[in-house]
Amino acid sequence: MGILVECTKDGAGNKNTGAKEQCLEGVTIRHSLATDEQEFETVAAFKSLAAWKADRDLKKIIPLYEIEEYATADTEDTFFEGNSKYLTKKGKKIRTFNCFLGLCSHNALKSYNGKKMRVYEHTNAQEIKGISVDDVKVKGQLVRITVGKRIDALNDKPPYTPVTLEYEDYNEFEDNGVIVKPTWSHIELDGIFDVSLELVSASSTQIKFTVNGGCAGDDLITSLEDADITFVDASGDAVTHSFVAADANGIYTLTGTGFANNSVINLDGIVSQTEATYESIAGLTVTGIA
Repeated sequence: MGILVECTKDGAGNKNTGAKEQCLEGVTIRHSLATDEQEFETVAAFKSLAAWKADRDLKKIIPLYEIEEYATADTEDTFFEGNSKYLTKKGKKIRTFNCFLGLCSHNALKSYNGKKMRVYEHTNAQEIKGISVDDVKVKGQLVRITVGKRIDALNDKPPYTPVTLEYEDYNEFEDNGVIVKPTWSHIELDGIFDVSLELVSASSTQIKFTVNGGCAGDDLITSLEDADITFVDASGDAVTHSFVAADANGIYTLTGTGFANNSVINLDGIVSQTEATYESIAGLTVTGIA
């Protein structure tokens, strides 16, 4: 069983301090964003890789990148000192870090700049940190995300993206923290990969295409099956076809009759496979049929 941190609500009396051993979590090395409505129904679900992947495929969880140079930038409470002491501004829990990213990944991370979302923290001790909801469910801490300008490579440092997380309320974790240690590692949870479909050749009876992954489009995806592909005509109606799996050069083939220009080949939404999950950037519009 993973470590659970269950604290009583504000206003409770002092707590006993006896402890023979402290359960100290590791350093945060990666984050997963989550939508505000996302939550795990139980602690067991919070520890389940299948549950994480299911919410990722629904785009309720967005796994981010490995981080470097993790640091605190907390602010203290500020007060007005008069006859009495008045709290004028509550201190903030703030974390900063850098991600060494290529342009495509920087652009993806930048799309979350300024947004308020939930966040889960993955540590170097294979732990995941969240917060308890009603002592049953688990969700992430609420944060505002700031993604800075990408810093160019230097002689002693790769290019990187600075990120700041400003936590809505540090008490979320201090009072209701949950730390679990699942059997799986964060490296088993990738984000969704964008892919592009490229036309190789087309005729009225045969269309050949490739599916390319990666920012540069040079990683061929060769594991797709017929159920992963949609093929519709210019009106959006399904086109009857036979599917031939990718050959040694990563080329897929669709065969049939009456294929026409302006038909569209695409992935069937988000395609989840054992090794990765894919979503196409756009459908492939067929051209060149004489």
